[in-house]
Amino acid sequence: MPTGELLAGYAATLAELRARGVLRTANAPAGDYGEWLVARAFGVELEANSAKSYDLVLDDGRRVQVKTRVVSDPPRNGQLQTSVFRSWGFDLAGLVLLREEDYHVVRAVLLPRDVVQQRARRSEHVNGASLQMTPELLRDPAAEDVTERLRQAALRG
Repeated sequence: MPTGELLAGYAATLAELRARGVLRTANAPAGDYGEWLVARAFGVELEANSAKSYDLVLDDGRRVQVKTRVVSDPPRNGQLQTSVFRSWGFDLAGLVLLREEDYHVVRAVLLPRDVVQQRARRSEHVNGASLQMTPELLRDPAAEDVTERLRQAALRG
């Protein structure tokens, strides 16, 4: 298949995912998909894109900022680094790892903001902090494993 046709198919796929409400932006789909999965897993709606510090609010009122990465097996250098946290107006970070060949949920946890703040590394260059989603971090005693909930949400999608 010619490259142009492959890209047209990709564009059509993204348009369909936007029409279904899975994607909300024109960015790479992993971030939007991770947010959508967490919202579906907990039966809540996503906040408007204008909400700067969080992506959704759980039924108990806790605000969740979702960070999603696509990873190989084993993860390559840099694949576990979250996008930048520029504000701390959330209660939990939803950390989601997706398998690169099929976007299957590899691991997903909810991690309290204080743990994120303790483990994140500040960078003046990007005016924020990022976090390495290492196996050790994802096994932190404060982390709530929600992997299976997200996998079930993906099956329903």
